[in-house]
Amino acid sequence: MKKFLSAKACSPLAIKSLLPKFETEEKCYKEKQLRVNTLSRSELITARRLAEKLSDCDDEEPCFSFSCPVCVREFRIKKISQLALLCEDYQAWKFVTIIYYDRMTSTLGELSIQRLIGRLRKQLKRSGISDVLIGFFEVDYHPEYQRWMPHFHLLVRCDSTRNITWRKLRDCFNKCGKSNDVDIEVRRPTLVKRLKNPLGLISYICKIKWMRVESYYVEGERMTRKLRLKKVNFVHSLLTLDSLKLSDIEFMHGIRQHGATLRESVLGKK
Repeated sequence: MKKFLSAKACSPLAIKSLLPKFETEEKCYKEKQLRVNTLSRSELITARRLAEKLSDCDDEEPCFSFSCPVCVREFRIKKISQLALLCEDYQAWKFVTIIYYDRMTSTLGELSIQRLIGRLRKQLKRSGISDVLIGFFEVDYHPEYQRWMPHFHLLVRCDSTRNITWRKLRDCFNKCGKSNDVDIEVRRPTLVKRLKNPLGLISYICKIKWMRVESYYVEGERMTRKLRLKKVNFVHSLLTLDSLKLSDIEFMHGIRQHGATLRESVLGKK
């Protein structure tokens, strides 16, 4: 995060006017204090150390941690501005969510983000997809399954996701996407949406906030809502986020980042 925030870039978007519900500085400072208090009361030494790190974070010496809501806010403003410029012709882009049901885990310690990133790269290559993709890894906790569900939210520049290469990718996920020990009635490993609300979806993609997903039913129809993680999972999620670099959670295919500038990859070159 430090390298990205330190790099020169175009002026940021007027987030306050373009995204009225975007988190304010005041709200982020309150959230940081809540996290410091929660971490301080943990029995884990690593959690108490993280509490000190977040508490010491200020404008002069930011901590640049993905567990810090104040630093994440600064990161999000710059990243949203970058991606909005990239997706200026928003009709050429789509919003894709890819879910790895077969890699759901009981604890965050069992999760290997780098393996999932490597697996996704291979799946895209084997399917013959050469479209530009950029987005972020995310994981949410589902109490009904007592599992963490890893997934990617991605922006994809393509004419269609109904062509043969994308059908190959969907077939791949449909064949290997079932978890052996969790019964999920409806699985949708790949979800595609049009970019109807570009800034809103870009903000959603890079929210860097892992949540708890509770399910409920309305007239027999299953619905979900996202809530704050409960204490133990919340602490573990903050510790995990603190251990991550930008390259650990940001996914890019057909495009590379140089400082705060995005450049499309030349075919056959890294």
